[in-house]
Parts: sequence; structure tokens; C-alpha cells
Amino acid sequence: MTERTFVFKLSPYDNQTLLPQAARALKMRTQLVSREKMPGLWKITDRLNPEGKEPVSNPLRTRILSIICLLLGIFLFVPGLMKPTELIVPLFAGALAIGSGIGGLIRAGRSKKDPYIKSAGILLKDKDTAFSDEDIRVSFDDSGMTMPTQDGSETVPYDGFERIMECEDMFLFIYDTRVTVLQKKDLLDADANDLADFLSAKVKKYHSL
Repeated sequence: MTERTFVFKLSPYDNQTLLPQAARALKMRTQLVSREKMPGLWKITDRLNPEGKEPVSNPLRTRILSIICLLLGIFLFVPGLMKPTELIVPLFAGALAIGSGIGGLIRAGRSKKDPYIKSAGILLKDKDTAFSDEDIRVSFDDSGMTMPTQDGSETVPYDGFERIMECEDMFLFIYDTRVTVLQKKDLLDADANDLADFLSAKVKKYHSL
């Protein structure tokens, strides 16, 4: 039987397309490793969140709810302030609502940066301007992944991969202490689905996102 070989000829990376995909792959990898190391904790988490959906932070919704909470708090707090001995409960409830409303507005105003976007950015840095004038190829066959090095070439056997993550437009390979990203569009004379089938048969921890 003829050995199957898949070859990538690297071209400048489409970082705008690959950045969110790489970030999602890195985030999923972190969760998978966490699940393997702490299965008991994740079992409880999955029970509390049976659909497996992550809570989504919506700044606009948080801002609206915070304003409503603030207005209700003022509505309760002002009468209570005028008659504190008679309306002690509305006074404290109003103060609590005002505090919650202000806190919500502050949180909604803060921009949260996704740490995985930053990591993906580091991973893809300068790759959008690289490889245009070079003939750099990465190949896969039964022996593993072969890639060029300064001293020639290096072959990473399939049992050396921690895991492989497949996204819409890329493959992300994690091995040793390194991460390699390959664009599907750089695959020569082969279909990405055929390569996915080939790799998933070679590497147990193959994940398609």
C-alpha cells in the first residue's frame, strides 16, 4: 500500500481570520487539560450548567439592569431617608439597590480583554508578512510531521503530540513546549477533510471545533 503524504506550502497567514479561531482553540485546549486534571470539579460544574453553555456577559444588558436597579433604589431610599425610623427596611433596601446599580454600571463600563486573543496574537505575530518569498513546506506521513529547521529538518512523531485542534480554516498542533498553526488553504493537492481523517486516526487527542 502506497504511503499517503500531505504537504503544506506556507504562505502569508490570514491573521484576521485565524486570530479568533486560534484563540478559541487555545481556550478549548485549556479547558480540556483542566477537565483531565480535575474531573470531579468539572462534573459539579456540568451539573450546575447542564447545557454546557458559558455565561455570556452582555454590557448593554448589564447597563440597563443597573440603571433600573439604581432608579428603584432611589425610589426606596429617598422616602426612607425622610422617615428612617418608620421606613428602615426601604431605606436599607434602597441603599443596597443603589450600590448594586452603581457597581453594575462600573463593571459594564470596563472593557474586558480576552487573554486567549492576546496569546493567539503572539502565536500569529508577523506570520501575515512571512513566507511570501520562501518555499517552506511542512509534510505529514506515517512517520509524523516533518518541518524545516535551521539545521535541516525535524520530524515530530504522532505520539509526541499533546493534541491537535482543528478549526474552520486551520490546524493547531501542540507538542513538546511548542505550538504550530497551519492554514488549510496551504495544503497542496489534497483535501483538508482527508488530512483530518488521517490525523485523527494517528493522534488520540484530536479535536474538531
